[in-house]
Amino acid sequence: MRAASALALLLALSATRGLPLAAQDAELAAALELERQGRPREAAEGFGRVLAAQPDHVVALLGLERTLQATDGLERIFAFVNRALAARPDEAVAHGIALRSLAALGRDEALALAAERWIAAAPEATDPYREWAFLVAQRGDLAAAQGILERGQSSIGGAALQPELAQLAVASGRWVDAARHWHAAVRANASYLSAAGLTLSQAREAQRPAVLQLLMGELGDTTARWIAADVLVGWGRAGEAWALLDATLPSAPLDAIAMLRRFADRLRLVATPEGARARGYAYERLAALHSGAAAQRARIDAARAFAEAGDRTAAERLLGEIARDPSDAPPGTGAALAALVGLMADAGRVADAERSLEQWRGTIPESEQEQLRRRIAWAWVREGAFNHADTLLGPDSTVEAEALRGWLALFRGDLGGAVERFREAGPFTGSREEATRRTVAAALAQRLGAAEAPRVGQAFHALERGDTAAAVGRFREAADGFAAAGGRGDLLAFAGQLALWSGDKRADALFTAALAADSIGPAAPVAELGLAELAWHAGDAESARRRLERLILAYPASAVVPEARRLLDRVRGGVPNS
Repeated sequence: MRAASALALLLALSATRGLPLAAQDAELAAALELERQGRPREAAEGFGRVLAAQPDHVVALLGLERTLQATDGLERIFAFVNRALAARPDEAVAHGIALRSLAALGRDEALALAAERWIAAAPEATDPYREWAFLVAQRGDLAAAQGILERGQSSIGGAALQPELAQLAVASGRWVDAARHWHAAVRANASYLSAAGLTLSQAREAQRPAVLQLLMGELGDTTARWIAADVLVGWGRAGEAWALLDATLPSAPLDAIAMLRRFADRLRLVATPEGARARGYAYERLAALHSGAAAQRARIDAARAFAEAGDRTAAERLLGEIARDPSDAPPGTGAALAALVGLMADAGRVADAERSLEQWRGTIPESEQEQLRRRIAWAWVREGAFNHADTLLGPDSTVEAEALRGWLALFRGDLGGAVERFREAGPFTGSREEATRRTVAAALAQRLGAAEAPRVGQAFHALERGDTAAAVGRFREAADGFAAAGGRGDLLAFAGQLALWSGDKRADALFTAALAADSIGPAAPVAELGLAELAWHAGDAESARRRLERLILAYPASAVVPEARRLLDRVRGGVPNS
């Protein structure tokens, strides 16, 4: 903005304070605008005019420091600083400018004298020691900086400069000393706990046992254990951290709540199941310290953390408590109950999930109810209750429901209906993994060329239930119902792939039978590739090479050729097939 705009702003601010606008305020506004425009020489003159009227004007002093640095005229600052200190001997800003300017000009002796003058003017202040030590450390003399801070600590007492001593110890690589200083700082002021934990978390691996030994052994009080818990979080040892904090929580509820919240927030950075579980414990403890909606929110957070950790039992227990006490339902309760229903369905408690969904219809959002119905219907499908799943889907016309109906058709042996449903669902419904599974199933069903094949449906259903061994046997049995070149080879090759991926010893016989059934159809290169992989796993590189070369030459248009080429490169290069 222009200088006039800055002046208008000052006028407005003065009006709100009920103060008249002094000429020096207008001069200051103009100088600040000139500095913003990149005109430091003119701005410096403006700041100088303000200081001529009011030597200890803090904003003008800082502005003059900046603009004189930008114009290599820093030597001029001392006349203004001396006038400011004559007006107010304890003005910290003026003393600080003097120290920084002397350090920038490399005048070390004068820097020490200026620091002593500040200390004499404000003997109880920590700023002189802190600023002086920082400037000395900047030039690389860490030992001298430590001496300055220790002198200030001894003079003022308490824990005045312990955080600075801790940071200096870190800069010097003295991690145990840093832990000792942080401990003193936190004992005097608990607000330093976060800084202590974050800093000590950066200790090198070799230094960590000594740091922990100091905190847990020599020091060993509650403060040291709080710091140790925070440090363990930073080191990724969330379970140990929680056990330590849980045993040393403050007795005052408000203090305990503050510590638990900070601990849970820190654990969000530990992206492991152990970290999520420890976060769940912290939120569960928070729920016990709260009541009403605040307790429910903490339970929701705890349930989410336990679910993230893969601990369904704990997540379900917390969500069950929310469901039993809906009177203080905070925002997010509906989503939490929806998560509980989903967990029940995934755990095989399908009837419980369906009853709960009906019970909490008024709380769970409608959009999530539709998704849950499909999830429960899918759980019934896995249980073999196809008719009930059909009923639960009802008039749902979404593409997700259409995909599910496709699987229902396939498991019933209605291959034609399955292919049609999968086509209507489209290639982008659900996750990439789900879409791939549908594509593979539809492709096999199409190659079989049969409208109905109950045994094939049973085999696919066994595979969906996770019983790969049974699926392999049922696909082998289903193959007997098809002609050699009319689907038998495809089913045998598919069964062989399942056996290969699961380590089933029947893979070799299945691939061999697939080649014998149809040596020129699309199943043949799949079987050849499978036999080559088996040979390579068995250490017979020569047999694997011959099969792969024959496959690439005999079936150049097969979709498995790129995979065969990659395996051939490994076989020729002698790279182990792990």
